[in-house]
Amino acid sequence: MIPVARAVAVALLANVYTLFGLALAQETGDAAFSGNVVLEKTGDDPFIPSFRLNHELVFRQANGTEWISPPGSVVDGRAVPTIFVQLVGQPLDSSFVKSAVSYEVAVRNKQRTWQAAQRMFYEAVLTEGIEPGEAKVMYLLLSGSGTRWAMRDSKRCFGRCHADAVELEWRPLVNDEELESMLTWVRSEDPSLEQIDQRARTAIVDKGPHVFGTPR
Repeated sequence: MIPVARAVAVALLANVYTLFGLALAQETGDAAFSGNVVLEKTGDDPFIPSFRLNHELVFRQANGTEWISPPGSVVDGRAVPTIFVQLVGQPLDSSFVKSAVSYEVAVRNKQRTWQAAQRMFYEAVLTEGIEPGEAKVMYLLLSGSGTRWAMRDSKRCFGRCHADAVELEWRPLVNDEELESMLTWVRSEDPSLEQIDQRARTAIVDKGPHVFGTPR
């Protein structure tokens, strides 16, 4: 009976891995990176080093949207909030460096909405092999406290109180302890991205854009 039980257990485990693989494949689809990250140190700031991208990097989402990081793009890892670095690590010194570069260039260029950039980052880290649970943890931290910006054609801000601004970028004020307490929920319940967005909003004290003194 033992061999039979063991065979059943192996078969069940194989089914679990198959279902996990199918779910991940459905989420990432044909998403892929093109190009390698080659960063050259630039600038002389000893505390926050910056790097120049030597070659073009392209991330193509499953829906066909391309996020292009052109050669010459400068990144320093500050596109993610402090709580992200504290809980996940330095983005430019990680196994998801391509995703980090793509996201930071998106933050700097502001050619698409900040919501689209956060979704792109989630899809990108999955493509780089980050486990879905940890990818959702990263998404939670960006959803709650990541950089926001107004699109230039936005009438809400640029058409009213910030008409003369070159760009409008901010981060919401967040209860870090409350946001951090949600990590266990993400890892155990496997919520959807929509559920994460909804839950993360409860940790926001002031959503902005009129938030002053917040780091870039």
